[in-house]
Amino acid sequence: MRDVIPGVHRLTSTRGGNAYLIEEDDRAVLVDTGLPSSADAVVEELSAARIPKLTDIVLTHYDPDHVGGATAVQRATDARVWLGDHDIRILRGDTEAPTRMRRAMFRSGWLGRAELPELTALPGTTGVQIAPAVVAEPAPGHTPGHHIVRWRGVAFIGDAALVSKGRLVHFPGFLISDRPAADATLSALTASTPRLVCPGHGAPARLTA
Repeated sequence: MRDVIPGVHRLTSTRGGNAYLIEEDDRAVLVDTGLPSSADAVVEELSAARIPKLTDIVLTHYDPDHVGGATAVQRATDARVWLGDHDIRILRGDTEAPTRMRRAMFRSGWLGRAELPELTALPGTTGVQIAPAVVAEPAPGHTPGHHIVRWRGVAFIGDAALVSKGRLVHFPGFLISDRPAADATLSALTASTPRLVCPGHGAPARLTA
């Protein structure tokens, strides 16, 4: 586990998307869990770390490189797992994925390989306090139920955007489910001027432009 700033750590065992651990008083919150193939390593890394009790896991969105390890971590820790309600419906097959590319991913099995943990829904209309100072906020665009997590000026943005040369930029268009929503999310993130951005892919960074 690699320290990012006091109270924030980046897991080193995940494959796929980044996973971050937030420490707040006597609790810890995990943001994302990487691919299913790294689930056992994530559980081992968390078990070996000197951290407070893991009470919550916030999954920023339904892609398997972010949700894949959640079931294993929940079994090991009994943590509550949160995911946006729109994304839960897609994962469970109650709603179709919103783009041709993502529907093709489902047909190929790529989006369905992660075993689902017990999930608590995050609403798409308002933020939810997960723990003291830890808030999950709707940030749709990449997926309909995408959320970001904020903690003391730090933004854990999942795949809401990439960081490039000190700026937030979009993912390639074929990975975006709703471009107007993604535009609004990116603008709101930029305007909020976080002191540090922890993205789902790439290194944590400070915005300079």
